[in-house]
Amino acid sequence: MDHTNPPPSLPRPPSPATLPDTAVDSAVKGAVSTVDVSAVDVSDVDASAATLEILATGPGWAAVNKPSGWLVHNSAWAGPPERTLTDLVREQLPDAVPLHRLDRGTSGVCFFATDRRQVAPLQAAHGRFHPSYLAIVRGRPTATIDIDHAITDDDARNVDGTPKSRPARSLFVPIAASTVARLSLVLVTLETGRRHQARRHCKHVSHPIIGDASYGKGPLNREYAAAYGLRRLCLHAWRSGFVADPAGGEGVAVAGAVVEAPLPGDWRHALTALWPGLDVEDRLRSCLRDLPPTAS
Repeated sequence: MDHTNPPPSLPRPPSPATLPDTAVDSAVKGAVSTVDVSAVDVSDVDASAATLEILATGPGWAAVNKPSGWLVHNSAWAGPPERTLTDLVREQLPDAVPLHRLDRGTSGVCFFATDRRQVAPLQAAHGRFHPSYLAIVRGRPTATIDIDHAITDDDARNVDGTPKSRPARSLFVPIAASTVARLSLVLVTLETGRRHQARRHCKHVSHPIIGDASYGKGPLNREYAAAYGLRRLCLHAWRSGFVADPAGGEGVAVAGAVVEAPLPGDWRHALTALWPGLDVEDRLRSCLRDLPPTAS
């Protein structure tokens, strides 16, 4: 599928960033809504995120702009229960069910079902879409890298008890190298959806994501946190959506849609300081032609 029509501009817009184009059915636009999250006591929540923005709505779903620092939902491996993104969304959309997960530190597009009967078909349609993540990484890569590298899943075991490896593929596209520091902006498009895939694949090609405590470099993370305010995982779910399924699973048809999130507010100072004069929005548009088809 071709998703190359230019969407609304990336700086935080007054209207939802819903991006229908000629190859997808139009999503239903909704007014931008906000929920106050400023009083939540979570130590690593994005301090610039005072509100939760609903980017777009469609038949049976809503896309929100997840701030960094929030769990999408509680789970055993995440530690003690806490207030989550799902709790916030349900204050406005009581029947909301998360369709996928983003890491706590990741910001950007996150989809929820607003009709519980459509959870399974929406998850299937979302799972066939290849989402694109914007990342700030160490180094200055000069060429697109097709990363085909299996990921070991500690939660899944072979019959002999060893961790199971699953095929994983990503497209790593350099956007711009900083002229100030040994850093680059890159676009990572996932063709599979393994846990921590973008983070682990960036490490695999020796360009770890800044702020990544698990797969990055601690001294570098501390250096850029102090110098440029990059105090969290520098990974942003920029572009995501659904692949149209007219037949639909469980008898429910799913319309295709593409949604983009504005650039994260807590990156603005760093982007200006590290990439002076760069129009990130324009550079992202030029990179779209290098993306693989959105359907798998």
